[in-house]
Amino acid sequence: ATSFSSSPSFSAPSSTALESHSVSRRNAFERLLTPTFAIATASFLNPTQANADVTNKIASQASLRYVKRSIRELDRLEFLATSNDFAGVKEGIRSPGLSEIRKNASVIIRGGEDGPEAENLKIAYNRFIKDIEALDGEASLGFRGRKGVNMSQTYDKTVKDLAIFAEVAERSVVVPVQYSE
Repeated sequence: ATSFSSSPSFSAPSSTALESHSVSRRNAFERLLTPTFAIATASFLNPTQANADVTNKIASQASLRYVKRSIRELDRLEFLATSNDFAGVKEGIRSPGLSEIRKNASVIIRGGEDGPEAENLKIAYNRFIKDIEALDGEASLGFRGRKGVNMSQTYDKTVKDLAIFAEVAERSVVVPVQYSE
């Protein structure tokens, strides 16, 4: 009995091992449909670029109206900037008319990124942001008591660059319309 127990034991393959290597209709069906289902799901959940582009172009029109409203709000700060009312300029930049200019400008840029004015739009936006940040910085310095801060030149440059951005944005926000014959 002892020699029988020390010999290596061989057992027949179990039925589960055989089932895993066999090709049944169910296994073949699952192997075929799993990748197909994954591809179909990925293509359904990932919208095409054309749909997103049209959506951005439509949203750009509302954002352009906001940018034009921001020009009027920035014009209201002229007296504050020329009289070096630092607190008034800082408050005006953060007012509802100007506070969401970055968000709306980025919507316009996304809507026009495939158009002929895309590069000009980015350049005009970057100039405006640099100028409004400089205006805010000068207002902060003056508010903290630094002498010799004059915001009028920076304010004029900011207004000019926002108007240029709005002009370029207006040219790039055209929604393509396709007519069927």
